[in-house]
Amino acid sequence: MPCARQVNWIVNELITAGRYHDALAAPPLDAGDDEENEVLVQINLAEAEYNLGRWEAAWERLRPLDALAGPYPITRAGLLQQRAWIATHRGRAAEAFALCSRVRGCDLPREYRAERHFTHAVVLLALQRTGEADEAAAAGSAAAVRASSRRNALFIEARVAAVQRDWEGADSLCRAAAAHRYRGQGGDGLLLWGDALAQLRRSGEARAAYALAIERDPESECSRFAAARLNLPAPA
Repeated sequence: MPCARQVNWIVNELITAGRYHDALAAPPLDAGDDEENEVLVQINLAEAEYNLGRWEAAWERLRPLDALAGPYPITRAGLLQQRAWIATHRGRAAEAFALCSRVRGCDLPREYRAERHFTHAVVLLALQRTGEADEAAAAGSAAAVRASSRRNALFIEARVAAVQRDWEGADSLCRAAAAHRYRGQGGDGLLLWGDALAQLRRSGEARAAYALAIERDPESECSRFAAARLNLPAPA
């Protein structure tokens, strides 16, 4: 049976590849050998759940983890961030802000600190604090170390532009993100790109962006939304 660290690596690789169902079917843990990584596995599996559109299942997966996460900085921060992300997308922005406010950047490894700013930006957008969200997105971009974070920074900045109804800016940022060398996941950003292009009445390009969301992130909830915009059956 693989150890918790190995399972966490497997889960991360599968999620990065957009294989959310496979991540949720990862090998069972050898409980008790590495509590920190056991909690990280559950935090990461919550991402697989909500990428599939299972928002309540993701929240419930995180519910029992507080005591186990408490001793370790990365799990404390990761648990708060995941809950903030879920709460924002379930319309609970004030709760999400309270959760975000408890995350300390020093609790995260340097390569993951950009994601703290991205989560904060999305929460601030939900609270209609657009100027602060713009600052948080810029901070995330400046802090980005991994290729995935640099790509995601563009999509987060595009979200800010879209809320400001700057559709040209959103198109430009999403276009740069879509062309980035990192191509994993990204269904939500590509869906946003299609919506921005639709606002600009560039319907052919919008359809191509929606098709790209389905192609690159086919298991995601966003791919189903993209298929609906194209009047196609939901991806299997």
